[in-house]
Amino acid sequence: MSLLEKPDAVTVGDFADGHDVMLWNPALTTRRWRGLVKRAFFTRFFSTRSVAGLLILALVVGTGAAETLGGALAVVCAIALLLGGLCDAGITAAFLATDHQHGHHCLLERCPGEFFLRTADFLHLGPAAYRTAGLLIDLTGELHATATRDWIDPGLPGRAHQAVWDALTRLIGTAPARRHAARLVAMPSEAELAATTATAIAEFDGLLGELLFHLQGCVTLTREWEAKLRHAELVERTSAVEAELHAASIGLMVEVAEELPKAVFAYVTAARDLTGAGRFPWELPAAEPVP
Repeated sequence: MSLLEKPDAVTVGDFADGHDVMLWNPALTTRRWRGLVKRAFFTRFFSTRSVAGLLILALVVGTGAAETLGGALAVVCAIALLLGGLCDAGITAAFLATDHQHGHHCLLERCPGEFFLRTADFLHLGPAAYRTAGLLIDLTGELHATATRDWIDPGLPGRAHQAVWDALTRLIGTAPARRHAARLVAMPSEAELAATTATAIAEFDGLLGELLFHLQGCVTLTREWEAKLRHAELVERTSAVEAELHAASIGLMVEVAEELPKAVFAYVTAARDLTGAGRFPWELPAAEPVP
């Protein structure tokens, strides 16, 4: 992926708590992403280190002390600070999509859920919701990366991406309702309200399950078609290999070599007769010893 190209629909990032799968906001445009990369670069570049380098350089040049030994050393130090800041800024911009180990200090995490969602965002919603969210993200990534993209509706992965993003943002929004349901469960006198809330949450989760079912159907179909394409490719390659092997046949060489033992035998037996060397072992009767 190019530095100025927006990330794929689903990527893996490094967070303070380890690696995690990320679903990017489908509304994130290439233009906005480039703006974020530039902002990250310049924000990091104009850090304390770079500013200190600029101040030292300006002070030395402004006072005309650059020609002295101390001034020259100060210039070298200032340049080193600037180069260090430049490298740091470049690394920050290059890994903007993957390096999120600084929490809310990360440019993309100052507003959680604005640019991406990660599977860990759903941990507090319970095991079932967490599992469903993870599957939806994985299936979205697979649908975008499938080798059958040229064979399906070009807009289908994007529509699936948007549907999953909208569903998962709403899933995160159910956190207050789930906490409220947990409080009601702890109140025996509010069993009716607890049942009503649980039913509403179950309806939401049921619809989320239907979304997962439909997305699994899409991915199952693409997987089957990928298998067909792989088989067709293997058939074509096997035919090509078979043709190459037929073209490289050594049958003619075998036919030529077939006559060679006879020729050698004729020469060797003639030489034996001329020299009186006696018969070969295979020409002797079984009971007759070799002279």
